[in-house]
Amino acid sequence: MSGVRIGDVLKIQFPAARPPGHEQVGTRPAVVVGIPDRLGSPRFPGLIVVPLTTSAGDYVADAPALYPMFPAGTGGLTADSVALTDQVRAVSVSRILSRLGTLTPGEYAPVQEALRGMLEL
Repeated sequence: MSGVRIGDVLKIQFPAARPPGHEQVGTRPAVVVGIPDRLGSPRFPGLIVVPLTTSAGDYVADAPALYPMFPAGTGGLTADSVALTDQVRAVSVSRILSRLGTLTPGEYAPVQEALRGMLEL
């Protein structure tokens, strides 16, 4: 998918984990947080993304800086969603199903701050 930018919200097909764990699987939105080809030619075309979920459990209230929330309509989301910044991952561009929208810089900032803090960037 050409023209993908940091902060874009994409519908991604996440593969099942083997063995099963706590990773997000199935079709769901994700926020683009990294574009490897900005630094050179990667071995395979891919993106770094943070998956989103609509299941906001107690974990969100316990660690709001780790799990930024987005109301429906933000970045093209159809439901209130939580960014699972502790599940940042690489995905092949072949897993992109569609583009939903783009977060504004202000909307993207909590995701960026969570990654900065978690990864000590």
